[in-house]
Amino acid sequence: MTARLSMRSRAVAAFALSALALGVLAGCGNDEEKDAPAAGSSTLKVGYISGASLAPAFVADALGCFQKEGLTVEYTPIKNPADAIAFLSTDKLDAYVGSPSAGMFNQVAKGAELKMVASLGSVNTPEGEAAPSGLFGGKSVAKVEDLKGKRVGVLGTVGTATSYLLGKSLEAGGLTFDDVELVSLALPDMVPALKNGGIQGALLIAPETQKALEQDVAHALVDSKKAYGTSTTSGIMYGPGLLKDDRASGVKFVRATACATNQMLGDWRKDAKVVSALATFMKVPDETISKGGLYVFDPKLTVNTSTLTEMQEMFMKVKGTLTYDEIIPAEKLVDDGIRAEAVGQAG
Repeated sequence: MTARLSMRSRAVAAFALSALALGVLAGCGNDEEKDAPAAGSSTLKVGYISGASLAPAFVADALGCFQKEGLTVEYTPIKNPADAIAFLSTDKLDAYVGSPSAGMFNQVAKGAELKMVASLGSVNTPEGEAAPSGLFGGKSVAKVEDLKGKRVGVLGTVGTATSYLLGKSLEAGGLTFDDVELVSLALPDMVPALKNGGIQGALLIAPETQKALEQDVAHALVDSKKAYGTSTTSGIMYGPGLLKDDRASGVKFVRATACATNQMLGDWRKDAKVVSALATFMKVPDETISKGGLYVFDPKLTVNTSTLTEMQEMFMKVKGTLTYDEIIPAEKLVDDGIRAEAVGQAG
C-alpha cells in the first residue's frame, strides 16, 4: 500500500495543474463558485454495486464534490459482493460502495481490517411514496406464500444484504429461504428473468423496481416499509489502506459523499442535474431515475449498527453462511471516527 501511495503523490502535481488549466469543474453546492482542488490530491479505486440507494457516491463527481476534495475516483463495477470484500482485503480496491455481507463478517472474524464508515440509502421514504426496493412477484404470483417452491432471484447468495432484505420479506408471508429456490443473478438480469419466466420472484432495488413496473412484468408483494423497518443496508466500506495508511483520503471520500448527499435532500428526482448524472452513471434513461423510487439520505451518513446485528442473526440460521458462532460487536464492524471527522458531527 505504501508504494501505491507514493505513486499517487507523484501524480498530484500533474492532476492539480490539469484541473487548474481546464477550470471546468464546479465547486460543491454552488455552480457560481469555483473551488480549487484541496491540497494532497489522490486517486482512489472504488468498487461498486449499481443501485439508486448509493446515489450520492455516484453523483459526487458531477456535483463538484470530488474536485473540491482533490480526489480522482476510478469506479469499478462489482457483480458479486464477495468479490468486493476479497479485493478490499488485498488492497486491490480502496473502497467499496455497496452493502455489508456475510463475506465481510467472516473476514472480520478472521482478523481482517474491513469496516463500514458511512451509510447511504434508506427504505424509509416519505409518506405517500412507495418503498424503492422490495420483493416482487411475476404475474402468476399473487402473494408471498405463492412463491413456495418457486425460483426467486437474489443478488449473490444467502449472506448478501439483498438476501437479508429478501429474508425479511419472505418472513412476511411465513416463508424462509428453505421454502424457495434461490437463483443468483446480477441486478440488471432480474427483470428480464421475470419477463421470460426464468424466475417467479426477485428482490429488486431501484431502478430495477421501476423497470419491472414500466414493463408490467412484476408487482410488489409486500409493504417493504413494514418488512424492513429501520434497516439500512447501503453504505461505504474501507479496507486497511484507507482505514490506516491513507486515512486522510478516506475522510475526503466520505466528506465528498456528504457534500453530494446535502445536495440531494428532499425529492432529488426533480433536480435535472442529479437525475442526469445518476442516469449516466447507471446507464439508464433519465426517466427511469426521475420516475423511480425515492431513497432518503441521512446527511450525517450514520451507520445503523442494529442492522449489522440483525443480518448476522439471520445468516447464522443458514448453515455454512457464517464461519463463526458469536455475533461480532458493532465496534469491530464500523469505524465511526472517519464519518464524524468528515461530517463534523456525531451520529
